[in-house]
Amino acid sequence: MNLSLETIITIVSIVITLLLLIFVVDWRYFRDWIVVFLFKSCLDFLWGSPVVNLKMLDYPIRLLPEFYNTSILFEIWVFPTLCVLYNQVTRERGFWPIIGYSVLFSAGITAIEYPLELYTDLIEYLNWTWFTTFYTLNITFLLSRTFIAFFRWGCDHFNTR
Repeated sequence: MNLSLETIITIVSIVITLLLLIFVVDWRYFRDWIVVFLFKSCLDFLWGSPVVNLKMLDYPIRLLPEFYNTSILFEIWVFPTLCVLYNQVTRERGFWPIIGYSVLFSAGITAIEYPLELYTDLIEYLNWTWFTTFYTLNITFLLSRTFIAFFRWGCDHFNTR
């Protein structure tokens, strides 16, 4: 069995993400994390296709290439899970830690993505840079944090918790 580097990275990403969901996520807040996961999946999926169609990024090797031109592995599995973890870490924190953790999470993902762009066919920057990845990740982490805060407020306000 001769697996490519891209296949190995894909399998490892799937497994690590599953392990994070099982062993790291605090499922006492199940409702919040499902909302964050689905919000991020929708946001990334809606944002990802236009980015690819505008020829800013390309994913030469991806799951289900006959159906999707984006990296559905990242957009509807890995990134939403990392966003759940980000929201878990910042759940009881103030404004500056929320910003700081957003920067840390975004820097970590960017530090992994950039070498993947350089040395694999999983992602290719066309009209994109590592810095674009970094700030768009920050924006989406903060959007998810804002959304879950709004969701919690709504649940409390309308007594649905």
